[in-house]
Amino acid sequence: MVNVITCNPNKGLLTYIIKFLASSTLKTDDGNADPVFDFEDALDQTEMAQLAVNELKKNPEVNILFQERWLPEPYNLDQLSQLPEGTLGHVYAHKIRSTGFNPHFYKKVPVVDDISYLKMLWRSTHDIYHIVAEFDTDEIGEIGLQAFFIGQNPIPISAMIISFGLVMISLYQPNNFQYLMSEVIRGYNLGSQTSGKLIAQKWDQYWDVQLSEIRAKLGMEIEARG
Repeated sequence: MVNVITCNPNKGLLTYIIKFLASSTLKTDDGNADPVFDFEDALDQTEMAQLAVNELKKNPEVNILFQERWLPEPYNLDQLSQLPEGTLGHVYAHKIRSTGFNPHFYKKVPVVDDISYLKMLWRSTHDIYHIVAEFDTDEIGEIGLQAFFIGQNPIPISAMIISFGLVMISLYQPNNFQYLMSEVIRGYNLGSQTSGKLIAQKWDQYWDVQLSEIRAKLGMEIEARG
C-alpha cells in the first residue's frame, strides 16, 4: 500500500477524515472496517508510530514480545465456550457469538518490522481487551477502550479514533455525547490506574483463567456501573 501521508499529507488525511465522519459508526455503511485499518496503515511512516514502538519497548514484558514476534495461537470458539463460566475463554466466546462478530475480521499485514508487528499484535488481541476492560463493542465502547489505551500506551490510532469519535458522536448522536465523555474519562482513568499492560500479555495462556483473577493480576479495579 502506498503511504498516503508520505505522498500527500493534507489530501491523505482529509480523505480518511471524511470517510470517518461520513459514517454513523467507525465502520462504513456496509460494515466494512477496512477504512479504519487503512488509516492505521497510513500512519506507519509517521513519527508517532515509531515513538509508540520505542515507548512500548521500554517495558521489559512488551519488549520480549517484540523480540519473539509473539502472536496468539488460533482458537476455536466452540472449544472456548466449553470452558468454565467466568473464564476469559468462556466469556469471550459467548460475547463474540452474541454480537455476531467475526473474531478474525481484522486486516492482516505481513510482519516485517516492529511497526507491522505492533499492528498485528494490536489487531489480533483487540477484542480480548474489550472483555477484560469491560467496554462495550459499540462505537462508544470502542472509543472508551481507546481512551483506556491512551492511559496505558502511546498508540497513534487510539488518539485518532478518539478525536474522530468525538466529532462523529457530536454530529450523529448528540444525545449520547455525555455518555461518550463519561466512557472516555472512565477509560483513561482505568488505563492510567491499571499497572499491568494489556498489550504485554500472552492472552492465549489465559483462556481458562477466571476474569476476576486476570484483572487482579493486572491491578485492574473495575467499578460497578449503575
